[in-house]
Amino acid sequence: MPDNTAYQCPNCTGPLHFNAKVGKLTCDYCLSEFDTEEIKQLYAGKNADAAAAEHAENEWGDDAGRMSAYTCSTCGAELICEKETAATKCPYCNNPTVIPGQFKGTDKPDYCIPFRHEKKDAVSALSRYYKGKMLLPKSFISGNHINEIQGVYIPFWLFSGTSEGSGVYDAIRESRHRSGDNEIITEKHYEVTREGKMSFDKIPVDASIKMDDALMDSIEPYNYADLKPFEMEYLPGFLANKYDVSKNDSIPRAKDRANNSLADELRKSVTGFDKVHTKSHAENFTGSDIEYGLFPVWLLNTKWNGKDFMFAMNGQTGKMIGNLPISTGKFIAWIIGVFLPSMIILNLIFDSLFASFLVAAVITVIVAIVLYNSMKPVAIARSAASYVAGPGLEVTSKSEHYTHTTERVIHHNKKK
Repeated sequence: MPDNTAYQCPNCTGPLHFNAKVGKLTCDYCLSEFDTEEIKQLYAGKNADAAAAEHAENEWGDDAGRMSAYTCSTCGAELICEKETAATKCPYCNNPTVIPGQFKGTDKPDYCIPFRHEKKDAVSALSRYYKGKMLLPKSFISGNHINEIQGVYIPFWLFSGTSEGSGVYDAIRESRHRSGDNEIITEKHYEVTREGKMSFDKIPVDASIKMDDALMDSIEPYNYADLKPFEMEYLPGFLANKYDVSKNDSIPRAKDRANNSLADELRKSVTGFDKVHTKSHAENFTGSDIEYGLFPVWLLNTKWNGKDFMFAMNGQTGKMIGNLPISTGKFIAWIIGVFLPSMIILNLIFDSLFASFLVAAVITVIVAIVLYNSMKPVAIARSAASYVAGPGLEVTSKSEHYTHTTERVIHHNKKK
């Protein structure tokens, strides 16, 4: 009994793949289109038999324990896959192949977001992504070659729950007045407290060891309006892996994102002051539900100057992300081009070489950071703001108490 299912056209037996543009399964040969429900009913028996079939484990050399072998149910060729592979394609007959046994029992995903973008969309998005990058080496666009493009359903744990917490802040109301050559700044300090809670719906955490967590975080958010109950008929034509990071190992990342979001919103709720400094804060996320989903990603591997670059595109929204190389010459030119004009202009304003240098240096550093971040945007997500449920922050307690007053004197030299 086959332990995998090859999806074939009911009309001509050609390979079927899920067409992202039309949202249906399409035949590669006769171009017939079929609703997912139609193919689901047609293949229900085969998938059930494949899921129930015993799979013989195989091991090879250094990959022992990590690879599995299947026999293509269409042509009989051997398919060598990683143990977590749930959907692939036969390299001989090209038939999309799904391994139903990977979705048995509690391993079955709750949700799936189908692909909305095709391979050509990913290629076009990568070309657009290069535009406007001020520090990109000139040779990168012409010399960077795409080695591989894969449409992959990435496994995610989806965490829902509520974060409750509190914050204590030093808040300042400021007033200024002049006395001769002096400017006197009076600051009234208040101790402000806020307590509140926020609910979150399906915070995604990448559940694949092979995927870079920062890369997966950076292509968020996903639009849950397209979230559908999982069906294997969304998989043909794409790769798919089951999770190999446990939900328990993923909990800390979901908690951090939820708690950081609550801390940010509690801080924003302290208004009516000129300055606010956080003295302390504490949050606790309590999860009420952990679900499992497969989300669409286009992965693009490129090579330039002997170095590999990985880019990812959200297969639903089309958001492209990836770190880019930086031209040292362009970076230095930008620093000089910002610093020198700033020094000249600021020296006319301050009439002080030291003050001009200091402010010009700060401006240059800010510009350098902005330019660098535009080239290296891939980062671990610290917030779950896109997955806030309901009305958002609910402030449950707040207080403001005056504590003390401080004064600062700034002496202004009159210009002769």
